[in-house]
Amino acid sequence: MTTEELNAKLQIVSMKGKRFKCPGGYCEFDRGFAFFVPGLGYLAFTDSKEIPYMPQGGREALESILEAGGMLDYETIIFIQEMNP
Repeated sequence: MTTEELNAKLQIVSMKGKRFKCPGGYCEFDRGFAFFVPGLGYLAFTDSKEIPYMPQGGREALESILEAGGMLDYETIIFIQEMNP
């Protein structure tokens, strides 16, 4: 998929109750927002591949990224899956 196609599919989702595998167990979130792409998973950067990208600005920061056209490229981005509930 191209950068433009991926940007068009970005969704902002609540992280409340979501769990991800981390070294030594799992990480569970009680708040926050992240990008999600159906069929691919949650957007994460390669240097923090255990947890999704969740900016400190929350939903507003993610909305600002979308309003600016989305991510510039996906070279340092991976998609990760949530643990089964």
